[in-house]
Formats: sequence, C-alpha cells, structure tokens
Amino acid sequence: MGDRIKEKVIITSLEEGPFHILDIQSDIKDRINYRLSTIEKGKEYCVEIENRSTREGSFQGRIELKTTSEKKPVVVINVYGNLREVVMVKPDSISFGTIDTTKRNFERNLTKTVYVSKLRGGGLTVKEVTPSSDWIMTGATVRNEGKQCVITITLDVKRLPKGQFRERLDIKTNSSKKPLVVDVRGEVL
Repeated sequence: MGDRIKEKVIITSLEEGPFHILDIQSDIKDRINYRLSTIEKGKEYCVEIENRSTREGSFQGRIELKTTSEKKPVVVINVYGNLREVVMVKPDSISFGTIDTTKRNFERNLTKTVYVSKLRGGGLTVKEVTPSSDWIMTGATVRNEGKQCVITITLDVKRLPKGQFRERLDIKTNSSKKPLVVDVRGEVL
C-alpha cells in the first residue's frame, strides 16, 4: 500500500492490414487507472495500468478492448492485485478457547504467539505493545535481521477474570502510522 504499481501490456496485430482499437473499458475503474497509447499506428498499441486504490485487500477485474479485428473483436486483459500494509501482524486474532481452572496443568495453554513482519526493507522496531487489560503480559523478540518480531502473549493466572473475555493488543512499530491490533479472546471457567 502506498506504492504506485505500474504494468504495461503490448498488443500487436499479426493480421495483414490495419488493426485499430476502437474502445477501452474496465469494470474496476475505482481500483486502477489505465491509458491506451499507440506504438505503431494500425499495428501495435500499449495499455499502461496503474493502481489507484488506497484500500488494503485484493481485487480483480478486467479491461476490455474493442478492435477492428474479425478474429479477435474483443481483447480482454485480466487484472489482479493485492495491496497490503508494509508491516503486518499474523494472526490478527487469537483465541485461548475455554480455560478450565479446575483442571491440572491448565497454565500450559495460557501463552500464544503472534508475528509482526515487515514486507519490504529491514529495520523493524516494535516500539510498544499495549494490552487492553493488566492481566495480559507480553514479550517481544526480534529475529530475521530486523524483518520480523515474535510477540508472546501470556495470561496472568492470578489475575485472570472468570467468564468470557474479549480484549485487544495494540502494537506500535517504527514502520506503521497506526498501531497494529490483535484481538484476544477466550473464556475462563
């Protein structure tokens, strides 16, 4: 996300005689810009495609070119994209499930792990990890030459509330403007 991604598609006629593109349309105008230019009149054309979307997520669509060719009156260019933040957390939701405090060794299942990764470049620094409740403890370890950080989430046995819980963990890094959010949930019996 935030980068301008450009691609070019060259369309060349292999038929005898002139070849022209009469019209160009797309069903994903809200996600891309496109421009048709002539390389060699009546023979070769170029379609430049550029992302314009600022929303995270994947998209797909098509660009249709109407031509003067009898063999290929419509040329279709399929367009696929997947925009992601430079920094991401996986998983962004964790469940501790049902924690039965009456069973022996139930404490073994009170730690989970999430990974913060920088998709481009190095130098990932986790500045702050803030849980929404004081009974959630965290620790961070950087690895893979500063491209990934492992965050452990441990529930404090002594302060764990009874009943269902839905909390969150905010992770601030040097590479993202807004904090990454991890949903933390479960139930204590």
